[in-house]
Amino acid sequence: MYGKTRCLSLALLALGLVHCGPTTDPVEDAVRGEQAHPLEACVPPVRAGEFPSPGVSQLTDVDGTLFFVVGRELWKSDATPGGTVMIREFPPGEGIPDELVEAHGLLFFVFGRSLWRSDGTADGTFPLVTSALPGGDPDPRLLREYRGKLLFQMYTPEHGRELWSSDGTPSGTRLLADLNPGPASSLISDSVVTASGDFVFGALLGEDGEDVTLLKLTPTRRLEELFRTRASETSIQSLTAVGDRLFFRIDPGDRGEAFLYTSDGTPGGASLVKFFGRASTPRSFTAYKGRLFFVAEPEDESNGFSSMELWVSDGTPAGTHLFTDIRPGIEGSVPSELTVFEDLLYFSADDGVHGREPWVTDGTVGGTRLVKDIRPGTPGSSPHGLRVANRKLYFVADDGVRGAEPWKVYQDRVRLVADIVPGAEGSHPTPLGFDPERDDVFFRSAGYVFFATGADATTLWAMKTGSYCPVP
Repeated sequence: MYGKTRCLSLALLALGLVHCGPTTDPVEDAVRGEQAHPLEACVPPVRAGEFPSPGVSQLTDVDGTLFFVVGRELWKSDATPGGTVMIREFPPGEGIPDELVEAHGLLFFVFGRSLWRSDGTADGTFPLVTSALPGGDPDPRLLREYRGKLLFQMYTPEHGRELWSSDGTPSGTRLLADLNPGPASSLISDSVVTASGDFVFGALLGEDGEDVTLLKLTPTRRLEELFRTRASETSIQSLTAVGDRLFFRIDPGDRGEAFLYTSDGTPGGASLVKFFGRASTPRSFTAYKGRLFFVAEPEDESNGFSSMELWVSDGTPAGTHLFTDIRPGIEGSVPSELTVFEDLLYFSADDGVHGREPWVTDGTVGGTRLVKDIRPGTPGSSPHGLRVANRKLYFVADDGVRGAEPWKVYQDRVRLVADIVPGAEGSHPTPLGFDPERDDVFFRSAGYVFFATGADATTLWAMKTGSYCPVP
């Protein structure tokens, strides 16, 4: 399926080797029974700000400061009303600040055709470089932080759309690699960083852009090709690292059929794991305990399509199979929002008896169970927005009495965090992400969890992660 592996001899320019470790979490207080520990005070959520429609979007943490966008304005918040302030308003006609990414202790974003940076001050918010891409396609496109620098893709006439890096200064913003030499572009798709610190990404190479390629950039600046195949109207999708092993899928547009591949991270080490036929595309790829967990609907030759359930893969065809059938039959439990927390894998599922509720597995079939029937009966509590923050798992659920409100899992207990809007309607924390498989609701910054409520996300809330207020 893929051609001969080649090592690409490309000039890599100015890739720094600074490693930025994670910030230290504040000490968390214990909870005893259903009462708050004396050191874990009940601190109600704070209304950090009220905004006009279209409300807040693109919440992003940078070293304990929350940045976000309101229309054409860039804002920041320290979780207090007085510390929630506008940094800069941008002129009309060029869109809005977009693609907010943290790197090197700075905020990077795109406005119009330019890459911008911000340190949270008006004077420290300025453009770094401007794309020369003609037409209406968005450019630059931000990827991720890698070893202290922002990696992004941008167009120039001599190199096409290629891989760039920035340290947050104009002089330190430069072309990193011309992956598709000359004016032809490399169209980078998904990217991931492996356990060994390799930056792995998908790209479309060749003059016609139909060489679907998986590339690896190592901390020693070596660029290697791991996989290549010819396929139209597709790219590397759902790229996920399980340690140093990589999983990804391709779904050629001229066939509409998904192929699951794996790579051991070495040139020539890629292989086909499973062809899913005409079944729904596998999704929600999640690394857990050395294996890939995902959601899939295999095609049953006798009954058409089977149910959407939780699957697992160890990277071999024999080890890629249905993990457990929570809801036997054609409807399926349709697991979603797979999230690793406290060495367990949590997700939302509907077993047909309890409705959609939170579930958990320890990686064994026998250790897969319903976490809590928050809303008894078939309607279910519809948990969504699962997000880990400061050793707690937050999510939105509706218990049928208080409406949709924030909940959390802490020390293996499921609790309502706060009844923000009393009554059956609830506060309805709003999904703010742009991932069709998973919309973010909660955003961690310093010792707070931020979220928005209102039909247009017009109210920004800040909730202290160490707070627990028992609800009657």
